[in-house]
Amino acid sequence: MQKDPYLILGVAKDATQEEIRAAYERLREEYQSQLFEEGEVGNTAAKKLDELERAYHQCLEDKANDFHFTEEGASGWGEIEEMIKDGNLEGAQSKLDNIEMRDGYWHYLQAIIYHKRGWNVESKKQLDIALTLDEDNEKYKQARERLNKVLSGANAEGASSASGSAAEGRAGYSRPDQEARRAANDEACCNTCSTLICCDCCCECMGGDLIPCC
Repeated sequence: MQKDPYLILGVAKDATQEEIRAAYERLREEYQSQLFEEGEVGNTAAKKLDELERAYHQCLEDKANDFHFTEEGASGWGEIEEMIKDGNLEGAQSKLDNIEMRDGYWHYLQAIIYHKRGWNVESKKQLDIALTLDEDNEKYKQARERLNKVLSGANAEGASSASGSAAEGRAGYSRPDQEARRAANDEACCNTCSTLICCDCCCECMGGDLIPCC
């Protein structure tokens, strides 16, 4: 019968990825120090190391599929992944927004959504966060490396902006850095209109008419 991986690591089932990694590294160092001792001690250490590796990866896999939605209860990442594959970025984003536990994989999926919308700069920021939370994850490293190549291309920024604008209209989600710009543009427009109306009033008082229709 297979042993409980959490029991092997000596952590609770609700332990965080950081707690699991810390327990794994502590036990690995302990067993490695015993590995070359003679007799049963060395043999036991070798078995424990092998057992530890399997338990560690099993716990990480469990954590990647164990999270909660604030509104819809427990679910797996699979539904969001399928939505992304099917091009349903709006639905995937909505599901992602409702997740409480935002670990490395959450930010990885957010990076994919941003990339598919053409928002590559924002996508890279999400991959940076994912790697901060899980620095040894090869999948995240490879994704960021590929994205860096895209961003370093001659027309990467222009292509990203054009693609982002088109995606914004289709999916109904605004690019993360666009809301502040829109607010500033709206304010500038209002200020311009107010200035023109004020000038027109002054001209009329002096017998002139700056804006004929007013």
